[in-house]
Amino acid sequence: MTDSLEKDLEHMFREDLMVACQYWGIELSGTKSGTQLTELLAERMRNKEARLRIFATFNQLEYDLLGMLALNGGAMSYDRLKPYRKIYSYGQLNQTERDLRKKGIIIRRMMSRLTEYGREVAEFKIIDFFIPHLKKYFSQKPEHDSEKPKHVRDMTNERDSLLIDILLLASYLEKHEVHMTTSWEFPKREIEHIKEPMSDPSEERFETVQKIARKAGAYQIVDEDRLIPGNILSLFGGYQEEVTKKLLLSALGRTRAIWATPDQPTEYTLNLVICRLRESKKDEWIQVDEMKGWIRSELFQDNQPLKWIQVDEDRVAIALETPILLGLVEAAYKRKKLIAVKLTDIGEEVLAKKKSKRIRGRDTFIVQPNFELTVFTTEMDYSKLYKLMLLTEPVKTDVVSTFRITDQSIFQAIEAGMRENEIIEFLEEESSKPVPGNVTRSIKDWTSQTTFAKISEVTIFETENERELEDLLLLKDFSKYVVRKIGPTVVIVTGDMEELSETMKEHKCKIKIAGKEEHQAPKIEGTGIAEKILLYGDSTDTTVPEACLGCPAVNSCNRVLRRRTEEKRKQ
Repeated sequence: MTDSLEKDLEHMFREDLMVACQYWGIELSGTKSGTQLTELLAERMRNKEARLRIFATFNQLEYDLLGMLALNGGAMSYDRLKPYRKIYSYGQLNQTERDLRKKGIIIRRMMSRLTEYGREVAEFKIIDFFIPHLKKYFSQKPEHDSEKPKHVRDMTNERDSLLIDILLLASYLEKHEVHMTTSWEFPKREIEHIKEPMSDPSEERFETVQKIARKAGAYQIVDEDRLIPGNILSLFGGYQEEVTKKLLLSALGRTRAIWATPDQPTEYTLNLVICRLRESKKDEWIQVDEMKGWIRSELFQDNQPLKWIQVDEDRVAIALETPILLGLVEAAYKRKKLIAVKLTDIGEEVLAKKKSKRIRGRDTFIVQPNFELTVFTTEMDYSKLYKLMLLTEPVKTDVVSTFRITDQSIFQAIEAGMRENEIIEFLEEESSKPVPGNVTRSIKDWTSQTTFAKISEVTIFETENERELEDLLLLKDFSKYVVRKIGPTVVIVTGDMEELSETMKEHKCKIKIAGKEEHQAPKIEGTGIAEKILLYGDSTDTTVPEACLGCPAVNSCNRVLRRRTEEKRKQ
């Protein structure tokens, strides 16, 4: 180590050597030879406090360049430095390299080595002595400051507003026939109606809601580009913490992400954000800058240079959007910039898997004599909230939301398949207080004005005369296929017509099949990733490290693999 440090320093230009001595706090009195300066500088570099003082002076460009070099054995060709040059210019790279030479961290030296990518030629490298110290420096977690950020007044807690907005979207699609435009977008007129009762009636909010709803499988696109609700009962069945976890799982996916474009909230960043939040307590604030440093230290330990260089405060803020929208964390903003986050009660339950202290059985909704409903959404099973939305019209969504029963909303509920008894029973069973008599009477009056009819496609069986049909109806082999007689020579039949035809041949009855309709539910493709998550998301993996048990990101996080390897080494 001693010989290596001195030998590397011998390759420094005298001008750089003298500037480096000044950086390292070496007094240059009188004229000293290059050998003497090298010895003095090497001695100071071996001092731990002096090293940490110099490391603390690195600016962002120097920090990023040294991190990339340390992850690649201390040297990289200009071609391999392209990820760095995508962020910083070629001139910034050259200036940063000169600044680090003057600090004595990098030396200008042409070197060639054989790598997995082929032969690589580098023009400068980190002094070998510093590589283990820099690796330790980049692997360290940043200091944690749990205090609330100063001079920050804009605090945001989304609570369950995203869940309600998605249900508003799905209920609107259930009540109205909506088709995508030729450019594969929601029609403008429909957007105006859908976003009006949302927590934030803006187009930006609508786009966020519909994208998350689409990925979670809350709505689907079927024949003729029609939009219909997805598997709402499965996705939204349960209370807030259960539904929030399902939506988080749909955002995470089930595959370990390798790469994504810089403007996307990449899965690996979100996975590590969740990992860091699991280590925090409810009242602890985590600065975005600290979160960035924590994620970078994890990626450095995993030897992921391409991901490491891409992680910055903007990327972390984008990754935090999902937990913020789901109400898992409370966010602190300075103007429009995200500064810090902290876990909410729901965040503790979903991410840290702590038992809920909330008491169930509180007020869910109250029906007023003026037909308005005061709804406490966080106390409800969200599948029942969706059912409530089908028979009401939204007025306002907030901490306490307001809905209204109208003749039009009841008619739309009937169109969705609900009937008078079902509507009244639902209101009476789920309401926290008795339903006013005038509301019940009005619902009965509105439903009595509705005529119910049914149109269906059927298969008919027709004989040439009435006597032949009567003879066939006496046969058990034939009568089991008959639904109803609708004429002297005609009956409605159901079942397998090919089988019926073969069976009746034994009774000397020749059947000519003119047409056949199979009554099968249409198979809808593209239900989204959430349905798979609902089926497989909670499966227990016995090989998961103890520290990762209960984490929503366990199926998509690379840190699980490293922890599993570390546990095996300890055994």
